[in-house]
Amino acid sequence: MNRYLIAGALALISSSAFAHAMLESASPPVGGTVAAPAEIRITFSEGIEPKFSGVALSGPGGAVPVGKATTAAGDDKVLVVKVGKTLAPGTYTVKWRAVSVDTHRTQGDFDFTVK
Repeated sequence: MNRYLIAGALALISSSAFAHAMLESASPPVGGTVAAPAEIRITFSEGIEPKFSGVALSGPGGAVPVGKATTAAGDDKVLVVKVGKTLAPGTYTVKWRAVSVDTHRTQGDFDFTVK
């Protein structure tokens, strides 16, 4: 019986050691409808390395220029990217990639609509 408890404890420890930065929230919100945003902010489940993380934005006219990825002042869980131009009404796709402070990589995407 003790070996099952030990195996279970090891499984819990090893799964927390392999955590990844997962999207928790975003501004503009995932699936939301907003006025044209000046920046995109993505909050992750753990700290990220902005040097190795980033965002690509595309919309009705194709790719949209964005600035260099940074983290919010005092919060390395929040990735911030400035939008390079005023967005016209339409649906936009944010493709993000993140490297967490423990070097694990994740990626994903979401849409939002500019009214």
